[in-house]
Amino acid sequence: MRLPPPEVLASWPAPNYTNPQTRGRALIIVELITLPIALICLGLRLYARIHVMGRSEWDDWMMVVAAFFCIGVTTCVVLAYTRYGWDIHVWDLTFDQMVAGRQVSFAAQALFVPATLLAKVSILISYLRLASKDSWFRRMTSDPVTSYWNLMYTQRDCVSELATTMSQAITTAIADFIVWVLPMPALYRAKLPLAQRLALITLFSFGLVVVVAACIRTYWIHYVIEETYDVTWYGFQLWMWTAVEVQLGIICGCVPWLKSLVKFWRNRNVITDLTDKSNPKAGRSRFDGRRATMPKGGTVVRLDSHGTRSTNEDRRPTIDKGAAVEMEKKREQEREREMEMQMQRNRGGAEYVDLESGSGEYLDTAPQTLPPDTPGLAL
Repeated sequence: MRLPPPEVLASWPAPNYTNPQTRGRALIIVELITLPIALICLGLRLYARIHVMGRSEWDDWMMVVAAFFCIGVTTCVVLAYTRYGWDIHVWDLTFDQMVAGRQVSFAAQALFVPATLLAKVSILISYLRLASKDSWFRRMTSDPVTSYWNLMYTQRDCVSELATTMSQAITTAIADFIVWVLPMPALYRAKLPLAQRLALITLFSFGLVVVVAACIRTYWIHYVIEETYDVTWYGFQLWMWTAVEVQLGIICGCVPWLKSLVKFWRNRNVITDLTDKSNPKAGRSRFDGRRATMPKGGTVVRLDSHGTRSTNEDRRPTIDKGAAVEMEKKREQEREREMEMQMQRNRGGAEYVDLESGSGEYLDTAPQTLPPDTPGLAL
């Protein structure tokens, strides 16, 4: 924020401390919607990785740390909005509000960098699965640091706020674009059916929304710092897109991992429906709705509406448990197969198990082949 020259100060209207014009509640609504969605996506990702897939990696916990910084950014934005007038004109602020608001802004900028950095690094670490195999803190923005929020300092040595924030914003937008486009060639060349490849590319393409948010944020940084002195009024847009960029980064980094969770829930619901004895529809044929039982020989016997066997079906004796017994056998076989695959992975073998088809066969480990724990592929 620049200290306005006298002619700009003279053009401002008289301050209205009692009933100032406000921007409305759009900022607080965006913050309180996007942050819970980001945290829910993160929780589902951890559940899918730890409970469903049985393991977690560095990128998962790096995203958790990024979420903590994201919460800090959101807290600063909400605090500045509710307490320090970051939704009203700057001439309607008291001096104490202006100083406190700048302090909160300083803290938010300090938290924003690690939040976006860790989210991007987490996504880049996830991309590794697509492959075949002066002082850093001494340089401050202002000297003394307090002169950043106290504009009345007569002797202050500050780096150009426009240069530093614009360079950071442009770098972030470029990095967002690189992170978004980086896995596309590997996904396109992957030895997968075309429909599956397109589905994966679509999942990863959600990152384009983050690129758009970063570009909009870059515009508002330039406008707030260079084009206006009414930073609290127009900074409303800047803070809103800052929150959107940070939280969408976490959401987009978690979305590709949720496919395995959806498949897990879907398969569990199918098994529950077929084995639930209290469900009157359990064991019914999905084609004609008539009850079917499974005989010892394995032939399905259909019963007509009077409870007698159809004349064109095998008349061998039936058993009462029917499809439930068969499903229980399949579940046991599936558990044994999963244990064998887990033992194979623990032995450090070079082969990858085809978890998508569940066949238990080994896949070709050519550079274009995706390992089974690729985001969006693992069950």
